[in-house]
Amino acid sequence: MSNNQKSLLPFNATKQERDLESTLLRTAILPVNIATVWDPHACPVERLPWLAWALSVDTWDSEWPESTKRSLIANSVQIHKTKGTVSAIERVMNVLGVSAELHEWFDYGGAPHTFRLTAWANANLSNSTNREQEDVILSPLLYRTLQSSVDNVKPVRSHYDFRVGAKFGSELGLSAHATSSALIQIVSDLELSIGFIAVPTLFASRFKNVAHLRVTMEFS
Repeated sequence: MSNNQKSLLPFNATKQERDLESTLLRTAILPVNIATVWDPHACPVERLPWLAWALSVDTWDSEWPESTKRSLIANSVQIHKTKGTVSAIERVMNVLGVSAELHEWFDYGGAPHTFRLTAWANANLSNSTNREQEDVILSPLLYRTLQSSVDNVKPVRSHYDFRVGAKFGSELGLSAHATSSALIQIVSDLELSIGFIAVPTLFASRFKNVAHLRVTMEFS
């Protein structure tokens, strides 16, 4: 205890009590910026897991890109406010880099309280190999991560059919401007079906070929 600090202990306090008071005093004056650590956009990256826990983020992976972690934390309160709604599902999918196509049972004549969801992944959820700028890699881990995220925010009574997909693109120099797309659906570990969609072609002054490939996966 420094001379300019007044002790709250009685005059007959033991040495151990005074040592404890001195130690606790030093912890109380540590330079911790409370406003920063509670801000998902300014919080030091090493403290993000603790901030996510404090704000009840349901799904978390240490391998996610930093931008995904910060966005998920920033949206956590709003996601919890709207849990059990289509808005919550779309919001959490968007945060994870996914474009969601959701159709409720009354849209296609299904059983009550069911829906169909296709999640088109636009970015990788793993930055372990610097894949944020590369094509999305579909995997059982990606499928389970997205499905878990849906389970955490969907209506408890609802059941759903779920597919995960990815869109790939490439550019090649040719004498025409053409676009093409194909749909590949993995329906089980051993089956693969491919469906091609009509290819529109448009001649233009700038010549290039843009090919888009859409892949979906689901487990039976």
